[in-house]
Amino acid sequence: MIGQPPSPSSQLLAIGIDLGATKIASVLVTETGTVLEAHHRPTLPQRGPAAVLDDLAAEVAFLMERALAQGGTLLGVGIGSPGQVNPLEGSVRNAVNLGWQEVFLVREVQARLASPLPIWIEKDTNAAALGEYYWGAGQGCEDFVFLGIGSGLGGGIIAHGDLVRGADGNAAEVGHIALDPQQGRPCACGLRGCVETVVSGPGLVAITQRLLAAGAHPTRLAMVDLDAHAVVQAAAEGDALAQAALDEMAAAFTTLVAYILGLLNPARIVIGGGLGLAVFEPLRAYLERELPHRVLAASYRNLRIVRSQLENPALGAACLVWQARRTHLSKGGDAKGTRDDTIV
Repeated sequence: MIGQPPSPSSQLLAIGIDLGATKIASVLVTETGTVLEAHHRPTLPQRGPAAVLDDLAAEVAFLMERALAQGGTLLGVGIGSPGQVNPLEGSVRNAVNLGWQEVFLVREVQARLASPLPIWIEKDTNAAALGEYYWGAGQGCEDFVFLGIGSGLGGGIIAHGDLVRGADGNAAEVGHIALDPQQGRPCACGLRGCVETVVSGPGLVAITQRLLAAGAHPTRLAMVDLDAHAVVQAAAEGDALAQAALDEMAAAFTTLVAYILGLLNPARIVIGGGLGLAVFEPLRAYLERELPHRVLAASYRNLRIVRSQLENPALGAACLVWQARRTHLSKGGDAKGTRDDTIV
């Protein structure tokens, strides 16, 4: 059954899709977090938006068939996307890594499906935060902030068990807070000195290149192909320059976290993303050492800094379906998709 009221014995299912610049990950998942199907395919955004949308719809159609084969009730689809996401109108704007200026994602995917299905979208880090809340490091915690460090830096805020989206859906754009708007590096967003220009894979490489050019520390990094993985590995092996580069990134990250603690006083900071997980221990050590000098003790006294436990980012996207259902049922109504499609 798709988009129909569930029978008492029917298993409730959701589709989650994480749209990334390099791959599209998708899952069919139960409301307890059991993954029944998991797939991924390359995004290849250079083909243009239409081709990527075709692939998104193909993933949804395939998992719709698998849901029918499972005999469950498919409630809808959640999609996590980069860029500036407007959940109400189902649009994505300024997704730089995809080369998208404006795409009405929900409308375009629904138009490609043979049968109607409700679709919810959020920015990818919001979806990741929900995933941590349901099935990851945020379980049992009503107030926390997710920070994902990878090719960029993004965040998601859970307050009182729900997402904080802001007036225009742009809350938690933490990567584009300008720490040094005068002298900092230009950012892809058009600003200068954004946190993301330091706290990210490209940011870490840029710091390392500057330190290499200055010749301030002994290092073996001049002998290797330089990328974020090489810097992290060298730091773990005691390379002085790599450790200095990682410390510089950690200092900027600590400034950001101090702002977050002063504003929100979360119970947890959940660190994820490929780079965030790779350097989690040195980041946590730096935070624990430096936060007492950056923010009032009352703002961090009960803080826990934890690593992400979400194994597949598409799981977070699937949680958009469960969160919509929970929200509307708590109000005594039906859960509805972006285009007001009743699903329960």
